[in-house]
Amino acid sequence: MEYTIRDMIERHGRRLDQTDYVDASSEMLDFRLFSSDHYDWHGDKLRFKESADVMDFDQAVKAFPALAAVKYKSRQKFPYFTDNLDLLVEALNNGETVAVEGGPCLFGAHEVRVFVHTDDGKTHEFDYANGKIYLNDCFSDDDTLAQFVLRNGEHVTGINFKQYKEQLTSQEYLQLRYPFELASAIGGPLVIPLPDMSYRKYLVATLETVSSEIRTKALADFDEILSNVDRFYLNEIDELQRHFRIKEFACLHLGTPDWLNIWYEKRARYVEKQKSLKKLTRRAEHLESVKDYVSMPALPFYLFDSKYILEVNSVEETDSYRKCKRQHKSAFKLGCILLPELLGKNNTDIVYDAPLEFKNYGVYEKVV
Repeated sequence: MEYTIRDMIERHGRRLDQTDYVDASSEMLDFRLFSSDHYDWHGDKLRFKESADVMDFDQAVKAFPALAAVKYKSRQKFPYFTDNLDLLVEALNNGETVAVEGGPCLFGAHEVRVFVHTDDGKTHEFDYANGKIYLNDCFSDDDTLAQFVLRNGEHVTGINFKQYKEQLTSQEYLQLRYPFELASAIGGPLVIPLPDMSYRKYLVATLETVSSEIRTKALADFDEILSNVDRFYLNEIDELQRHFRIKEFACLHLGTPDWLNIWYEKRARYVEKQKSLKKLTRRAEHLESVKDYVSMPALPFYLFDSKYILEVNSVEETDSYRKCKRQHKSAFKLGCILLPELLGKNNTDIVYDAPLEFKNYGVYEKVV
């Protein structure tokens, strides 16, 4: 569903002059968003999924003054989805340290394809990021990678992958840049997870019914793709770290097993309770990945014992943010600044979903 903040104001029964957005720019009010209509009113601001208030840049800066330090050139155009910023500002004013956590997905639609070969001589093609099957080079909801392989494991004769991703997209750079900018502005720790471990866990669960030989080869081939993609991010992260020089910084991925072990060990008491697990997801093949996503905002707590955390991420992570707060309760104070998804070059799909030729690879402006 495509909409704008202006649409939501009208759809939810108010005129612009009856809201806090009366002085907002047209660019922000008409920024094209893609998600479901999960808005209600929180005072005179829209609230998304009962979790985050919508603000323009000036409002967000007023709520969290450190945001003014962000140099990203399109910062004024975005709606910002924010929560608990007053608690974090109070902590900063009292001399407390506030950590930042955030970062992009590893890859999006069309960037890694999966080919599942079966004993009837057929090859079934899937997109890894969304799990959907390709029919005539278009996505279909008829089947998913996990459902198909789990159902037909004994008939699978081979699985191979093809990587199309060769650079970072504009969205991925945005979601690296903002956490660095804000961590630098407030002087706290920064944790950026590269979710290769989560992408891998989905594959492990998917391969449960295939032979051990096929499973071993598929995982080895996929690990090579994960390593290749990680390298794109790590090169950019190294450059950002050289520029911003965050004193306490951690980037978690499969290549940092010590940090992963700390994360898994410390989160167990918060996410491994049987009662809590039932609320995370109904799909068994997604469970281990979802446990990662709902505990990632807490990474500064696990690694640096941070008691105040600002998550800087995509608005698509609103559910993970909400579930993280629920799972950890009073262990720490968590707030967020969530960013919208950018449009691809076709001006139709968000970058994550856009076909390869419209991904906006390498199209981002760096601050010199």
